[in-house]
Amino acid sequence: MSVSELNELMTYVVEGWMLFSAGFISTTFIAFVSKRIQEDIQAAAIAQTEDSNLTLSSGVTDTEDLTVTEAVQAVSTQLATPSSPTAAFPAPSTLNDSKDATEIDTEIDAETEAKETARLEEVAAVSEKLAKEKQKQSGSSSVSVST
Repeated sequence: MSVSELNELMTYVVEGWMLFSAGFISTTFIAFVSKRIQEDIQAAAIAQTEDSNLTLSSGVTDTEDLTVTEAVQAVSTQLATPSSPTAAFPAPSTLNDSKDATEIDTEIDAETEAKETARLEEVAAVSEKLAKEKQKQSGSSSVSVST
């Protein structure tokens, strides 16, 4: 093998290695950027779903001015004063216990209220956690890709 042939072979090897390296780096970069974009989209969808669930379950129309805990307290007070407790739980015709129908309705309302309050507090905690994560993500620098 002559020197010129060896020089040509080494030129092809070096150029091939450069093309391979550039392709690998660009593929890795594109995968990283697309992963970050997908995470941002998923976080936004989860936050939007949680916000809509909180708004729908709370029954409060002006939630922009309320914090999450104030919204939970507002819903708890709304639950504490039911409009018609006997409509939701009709009294049975015969009772085997010594309790009357109003005591049973009161116990059922208290249990329902406790469950609803616990659920709303859990939703509030998740919403606060997502808000903190969103603030942390918005504080970090993001990579933008232009074509």
